[in-house]
Amino acid sequence: MPLSDVSVTDAARAAGISRDTFYRHAPSVADLLAAALGAELDAAVADFAAAPGTGRERFETAEHALFAHIAGRRAVYLHAMSPRLASPVRVMLLERVEVSLRGYLAEHPEVAPEPDGALTGDALYDLYAAYGAAGTVGAIEHWLLGGAAGDPDAVARGVLAVSAPWWWRGA
Repeated sequence: MPLSDVSVTDAARAAGISRDTFYRHAPSVADLLAAALGAELDAAVADFAAAPGTGRERFETAEHALFAHIAGRRAVYLHAMSPRLASPVRVMLLERVEVSLRGYLAEHPEVAPEPDGALTGDALYDLYAAYGAAGTVGAIEHWLLGGAAGDPDAVARGVLAVSAPWWWRGA
């Protein structure tokens, strides 16, 4: 059922707990869902950080894992749309992707372009990671708006095709 139709009372009843117990673990049903999905994604984030291979190979592995996760939980993510992802779910995805990208830049600062201007180092890397994460999550939402139909690997390849190639140069 749509996430917006699930009440805390419904969730607590289904789990066999009181509303008070529910609220000790999460402020809302959407926050609880985001935490559960985030725990699943943490393994993919760790895999990206530890993945062997070139930068491009690491990004391919990560994108495929991310879109496979979304496809594997398609119904859950689709029910979290209204019309876009519920805020806690969207923020969870943004944070996971942003942390991954920021970690990659910390490991490979040589790949990041250095534009003219006041932003340098950490501030610039944070900006790049935020921009990359927002684009990835935007692509996920777009795919979900279309029913998340089709091959998740093809969608992952499409996202990589429009990603800035500097992410993996020299890494």
